[in-house]
Amino acid sequence: MRPNALIEDACLSKTSGPLGLDCVYADIIAPADTDFARTHVMVHGGMHTGACWMRTPDNREGWALRLARTGDRVICVDWPGCGRSGYVPPEKLTGQLVADQIAAAVKTLKGEIILWTHSMGGAIGWRIAELLAGRLSRLVAIAPGPPGNIQPVAKLMSQGPDRLTMEFAGVPLDVHPNGPVVLSHEAARAKLIGSSTQFPRQHTDSYLAGLQAVPRQLFLERVNFEGQQLRMLTPNALAGTQVLIVTGDSDPDHPPATDSAIGDFLTEQGMISRFVYLPDHDITGNGHMMMLERNSDQILDLLVVLINESQKISPTQT
Repeated sequence: MRPNALIEDACLSKTSGPLGLDCVYADIIAPADTDFARTHVMVHGGMHTGACWMRTPDNREGWALRLARTGDRVICVDWPGCGRSGYVPPEKLTGQLVADQIAAAVKTLKGEIILWTHSMGGAIGWRIAELLAGRLSRLVAIAPGPPGNIQPVAKLMSQGPDRLTMEFAGVPLDVHPNGPVVLSHEAARAKLIGSSTQFPRQHTDSYLAGLQAVPRQLFLERVNFEGQQLRMLTPNALAGTQVLIVTGDSDPDHPPATDSAIGDFLTEQGMISRFVYLPDHDITGNGHMMMLERNSDQILDLLVVLINESQKISPTQT
């Protein structure tokens, strides 16, 4: 690990580099002069890296830094084969591999673990959680992809030898046999920003320019092409684990009924799941990237309260 110069702050210790395994890169932020009792492990979604938890497009502190200021350690990982993590041949880069390697890295940590996931990382995160059964105290899933157990199979607009065409965020998207999936700015804007009134739109162009291509197999799994999405294999192993599922009111791919259904499924497996619909807490206007939006501090403040009160969380609320 090497010092991280993203923020100059004597109150926080920041390092970056491989986490346990060379193939998992991480930013680690912790209180500089105090012990920490728990660690938040944050898993990004598609088109992003772990940096999405660090700073917002309008250059405010992201959730990772704010969580560290509460006295906890925070680890933001990049998926293996993506971002700053080690290279993985595309033909081997599957959701199962990503989950296996992140879980193996997390198992090297000591103390209480809280897992955070987002979007496409949510689908991978359900498997990570299973692999960490007995180590996780809580899971916070932000607009998560569902496990393959309950996700409908992708519907294609057309299929030929040289491409698949499907609707993605209301926009036609071509997926070619070779190479990653690169979303047009139109498709990325529709998916990630949409009708959000909280996204700092003056920074839209620079934000979209920084997005990553998505490895083809991981994308096909996320849309559940031919039923390829990761399924939860041993969800009962997570019985009693606290889960928050968090959704805003301006995310077209995550209407309340869709994300609350994930909570219903988890509750049936014995987990203690709560669906957190932000307007129920007087927080409105949020799209898919709520951790980057102008009211991200308000959202995190709510989630910290819910995490700390998790012993009082009742079964899924819709």
